[in-house]
Amino acid sequence: MELSEGKLAHKYGIHTDALKGMRMVDIFRKTDVEYILPYYQVAVAGQTVEYELVLGERYFSSVLTPISYDGVVTEIIGSATDITEYKLMKQQMQEAEELYRSLVEDTLIGVYIAYVEEPGFVYVNPRLGDIFGYSQEELVRMTASDLVIEEERGIIHGHQERRINGDRSNIHYQFRGLCKNGSRIDVEVLQKTSTYRGKPAVIGILQDITERKQAEELVRKSELLSVIGQMAAGVAHEIRNPLTSLKGFVQLLRAYPEGKDEYFGIMLSELDRIEFIISEFLVLAKPQVILQRKREMRPLLEQIVMIADTHAIMHNVQIITSYAENLPSIVCEENQLKQVFLNLLKNAVEAMPNGGEVRVSAAVEGEMMVIAFSDQGCGISEEQLAKLGEPFFTTKPNGTGLGLMVSYKIIANHGGTISVRSDEGTGTTFEIRLPIG
Repeated sequence: MELSEGKLAHKYGIHTDALKGMRMVDIFRKTDVEYILPYYQVAVAGQTVEYELVLGERYFSSVLTPISYDGVVTEIIGSATDITEYKLMKQQMQEAEELYRSLVEDTLIGVYIAYVEEPGFVYVNPRLGDIFGYSQEELVRMTASDLVIEEERGIIHGHQERRINGDRSNIHYQFRGLCKNGSRIDVEVLQKTSTYRGKPAVIGILQDITERKQAEELVRKSELLSVIGQMAAGVAHEIRNPLTSLKGFVQLLRAYPEGKDEYFGIMLSELDRIEFIISEFLVLAKPQVILQRKREMRPLLEQIVMIADTHAIMHNVQIITSYAENLPSIVCEENQLKQVFLNLLKNAVEAMPNGGEVRVSAAVEGEMMVIAFSDQGCGISEEQLAKLGEPFFTTKPNGTGLGLMVSYKIIANHGGTISVRSDEGTGTTFEIRLPIG
């Protein structure tokens, strides 16, 4: 067989004139590609062969095709396609895939993939298993609802329904998870819809926020106790007044052995007032089980106004209320909302050192309830407004800045928002929007 000089031979300086008369094995040794000799032996035996050829830093996809005459192979036609760029691209893709896999497999955040229209997980990383106490193999045989406490499974079903109905927006939510050993944890999820293996799929990240929630709850309780402590003088004054009345009526009754019905009525009313003030502060101060239920806002606001009224009187401030008729109930954690209202009402009162009026209003706008606290204080500058709610930022000389931070967090956890309007020299309005239903 003769060696024909082609484009590849010319490119690498392989001249057929210099190679004539040489054995094939010697040619391969001369060009440092001896390793392809077995492929030629297969081709000489009459079979087409495909293999990869490496010359220097270049890669080639080669094909050897035997040409036969009367059943005898008389020549072999070889072709080679330069695939160097393809090889480099494939190598880069493999390296990138290994990097991404390492990031997902070794990350400290749980990662999962689930098809939108099919139950169960397609993929979970080891960290997700660690969070709930399951192995990866166990998790891929489960559904998302299996990892949620029974009372909150409606949250998961609601988001799944949104995805099935075509919602492709990012979803960020929290729920209480149920571990394999029966323990409960607080969990935060961020998920988006993408495509996995040709199907719409949800890709999500999940992290255990139990310790963070516990820290937030400690800050919330600490700030609430701080507010109660600051209002202690007003509470003492509020209780002293009815006690004085009671003492006077008891002395009067000593002169009337048969009693006086009108005196007894006034005394019972004053005792009820004392009982309410003390019980309300005890309820706010003691640890509570976080449980959201439907609550009417008007009675809740009236209770907070009653508590803050003495504090307002001591600052020469009058609290004026305005509530829309037939305010609907909202799903909330009652004591947490009381803490927010009490904090904002106290701030409004203290914003007017020379006295004035604080207006508390509640109304409905569309699907939201709007609750506003307005004062006639000195107002807040635009620069300060931008920082409200940040930890340790405060406009008070002795403030910590944690009260508003906690309030913003509580309202956000209820699916609502807090906005602030302020005019320097005129006053400030804090507006809370909470979803109805």
